[in-house]
Amino acid sequence: MRFLVLGITGKRGSGKDTAALHLRDKYGFHVLTYTDHVLAPILEKERKAVTRNNLMNLALEMRKSKGKHILTELICEKIESNGFWAVSGVRYPEEYEYFKKNFGGNFKLINMECDAEKRYERVRKRGTKGESDITFREFMEIENKETEKVINKTIKLAEFSVTNNGTIEELQERLDKLAEKLGISKSP
Repeated sequence: MRFLVLGITGKRGSGKDTAALHLRDKYGFHVLTYTDHVLAPILEKERKAVTRNNLMNLALEMRKSKGKHILTELICEKIESNGFWAVSGVRYPEEYEYFKKNFGGNFKLINMECDAEKRYERVRKRGTKGESDITFREFMEIENKETEKVINKTIKLAEFSVTNNGTIEELQERLDKLAEKLGISKSP
């Protein structure tokens, strides 16, 4: 297989970025995230802090003013038509549809499954997006916001699901089995 785009979906703290980095390090995937490659650069240009609220507000504003596909269009502009690509943070069914329309059978969606308590621990520990002091209640309240609730619909579209309640090594083993299933060999 010479060209593959893997979308990675899942709730906050489920291990999307960790999965993408393993795919990069072991299999040579190019990794793109909506935060790092689309939203954060815009916030920084506007001299705004890269916090979860600012990211969510910007994403909603862009989707409202420029169309539901705008973030995915900007991500797709960065994908070349060869090699392996991992896009971490696919949230909306419309994004999935846009990837399928553009890449057809060369696009697959993976869902990262993880229990809420484990995800909460991870979110606090990493402390990014202003969430190092978040309470479990606040964590769960965010899950009810539009940008988070919609992920449940996108998860149902995933062709593959990877459980990530254990160690990084266990996650890597599961990802390696998935890579084998997809016919992806180790990076040279």
